[in-house]
Amino acid sequence: ATIEALKPGAEVVLHGGSNRRLKHREGVLRIFARCHKQWKGLLVFAGDALSPSLRSLGQQLGVSDRIVEIPGPDNESLEALYNCAIALLFPSTFEGFGWPIAEAHACGCPVLCADREPMTEVAGAAAITRLLEDEAGFAADLLGLLDPEERACGRARALDNAKRFSAAHMISEYVALYRSLGVAA
Repeated sequence: ATIEALKPGAEVVLHGGSNRRLKHREGVLRIFARCHKQWKGLLVFAGDALSPSLRSLGQQLGVSDRIVEIPGPDNESLEALYNCAIALLFPSTFEGFGWPIAEAHACGCPVLCADREPMTEVAGAAAITRLLEDEAGFAADLLGLLDPEERACGRARALDNAKRFSAAHMISEYVALYRSLGVAA
C-alpha cells in the first residue's frame, strides 16, 4: 500500500529510515505483528521501500496487508506523518544522532526507541525506551499509547523535549559553554 491507503483518522505507527540492518526493521515488523490482533492500525514505513526479504517477513507474520510504504517522503509528508502517528517506533541498534526522534518530538509524536545511546540522549525522558530484545515490551507500550490519555501525556513530553533543540536554547547553551571556558561571548 502507498500513502493513498492513509485515510483521515487512520491509526498509524510510523517507522522512518532505510533498510540498513542498524534500523532494525525486522524488529519493527515483529513488534507490530504482536499488536495486530488487538489493534487494527497500520504500520507506515517512510524512507526506503521495503526490501524483498522484509516484505516476505511481513507476509510470514500476517501483517503485509496493513503495511504502508512511503518511499522518499518530502518534508511536508514526513511532518504530516509525525503529526498523525500514534508513535514513532524506532528500535535502532545504532544511530549517529537520532534525527527521527527529534523530528517526531517537534511534532508532538510519542517515541518508542531502543535504550541505547544516542537515542536515549536525544529522547531524554520523553521517550519510552526498551532493551532492543524486548519486543513484547515494545508491543505492550505501543498498545498502551492507544489510550488517548496516555498518548496525550506522550505528546506533551515530546513537545517539552523538543524545546531542547530550539535555536534559542542551543545558542544559550553554546554561550554558557563559552563563558565556562573563559571565552567572551
